[in-house]
Amino acid sequence: MKEIDNVMADAPFGERLEMEKYILVILFLIQQRWGYIINKEFAKDNITTKQWLMLVILGNAFDHDPSMQEVAEAMSTTHQNVKQLASRLQDSGFLKIERDPDNKRILRLKFTEQCYKYWEKRDEADIDSITNLFNVLDDEEVKSLFSIMNKLEKLSLVKYQKSKKE
Repeated sequence: MKEIDNVMADAPFGERLEMEKYILVILFLIQQRWGYIINKEFAKDNITTKQWLMLVILGNAFDHDPSMQEVAEAMSTTHQNVKQLASRLQDSGFLKIERDPDNKRILRLKFTEQCYKYWEKRDEADIDSITNLFNVLDDEEVKSLFSIMNKLEKLSLVKYQKSKKE
């Protein structure tokens, strides 16, 4: 496989479209590689990257015990995928799946005490893991990337919702 610097040297990156194509490919490659790294890091705890993402979203995107459908929407996935992830996390002791007291058709996801304790003991390891993924960037580059990713995430949400309606 060619080194990325050689690919960049050979490509006509003077044109915006060529740069956008490159960025798209690189985003997918980073996602694949970071997914592998995260899977490896959490394998000893029997947590997959998708389960990790769901736990992060549960802990940060809601100020209540969300329904499976709310989590599916937040993760841009299906109710069935969330149900599978939640069931495995429940089997591992990280979540409880409980019926909503007001509407028995709705299943709500709740962290267990085991889950809270797990994340407390991981805090320092997580800080190291995250900072190692970005250690080639200085503070200004992180701020710029944060702003850029925020814009791309908002655009992706709009396009995702539009494509679901089509």
